[in-house]
Amino acid sequence: MGLIALTSAGFAIAQDAPKEEAPATETTETTETTETTETTETTETTETTETTETTEKADPAAIKTDSSYALGYRTGGRFTEEFGRYGVKLEDLEIETFVEGFSAAVKGDRPELEEERLQVAMVALGEILQKREEESSQANLEAGKKFLEDNAKREGVVALESGLQYEVLKKGGEEKYAAPKEGEPQKQFMVNYKGSLIDGTAFDASPEGAPVAMTLEVVEGFREALTMMPVGANWKLFIPSELAYGPERRSAEIAPNSALIFELELVEIKDAPPAPPAAELQIPAAELQIPAAELQIPAAE
Repeated sequence: MGLIALTSAGFAIAQDAPKEEAPATETTETTETTETTETTETTETTETTETTETTEKADPAAIKTDSSYALGYRTGGRFTEEFGRYGVKLEDLEIETFVEGFSAAVKGDRPELEEERLQVAMVALGEILQKREEESSQANLEAGKKFLEDNAKREGVVALESGLQYEVLKKGGEEKYAAPKEGEPQKQFMVNYKGSLIDGTAFDASPEGAPVAMTLEVVEGFREALTMMPVGANWKLFIPSELAYGPERRSAEIAPNSALIFELELVEIKDAPPAPPAAELQIPAAELQIPAAELQIPAAE
């Protein structure tokens, strides 16, 4: 039986490595292979034994403490993804009351507050968030405009008619994007990137040393840069909100009307793989239905 491990992706079973038996022969080469195999098996057995012993000797109280933190951290991340896009912040919550509600739900208990009171509270919170988003939207729009006006005056910054600004950090070669002709495959861009707000807050980045694939289905400012820059180039992009996500809140970090900054390296342009058959992408609509009453948070106009 394998060891149960809590990984970043969830619970996983680490199976014991299967043992191999080398055939016995009289040749020196095979003997060496056999000895190597036996040594590898011994090492694997020792490592497995040590892991098992470590797990068995671990303090149950310490396991409970560490795993509780791990599960709490993961749940907090999911909470941010789900409600951060509405602008919900930690300071909007009474932590003790939040934990009480969380515990009641985990145990399957009925809520201490009647459903009507819960709904009234969620609607009221939605109204508070909407008002705050409207104020934030206007403030971000003005801050972004001022930032870009000043940034355009810096030496080395190119301001385009569209509103996009960029600074060349590395020139790159001669190859650039060419729109595919009819019948030709679409293009795929292999890139490294880092994204931040104008105040320096980082919100996204590609894995270190592992370019990611992108198409032109990105925000307008990013798309414009991809079609202009040569392969091998590294540009710093300054994208006004109207060429980014506009008045829409994208995430907990990217508020309405946020100007964005990207450091973008174009590693390669290649043919995009063919799209999978439509049938493989079909998901029963019933599986995606989420009752609106569960959120009751009005969208910003």
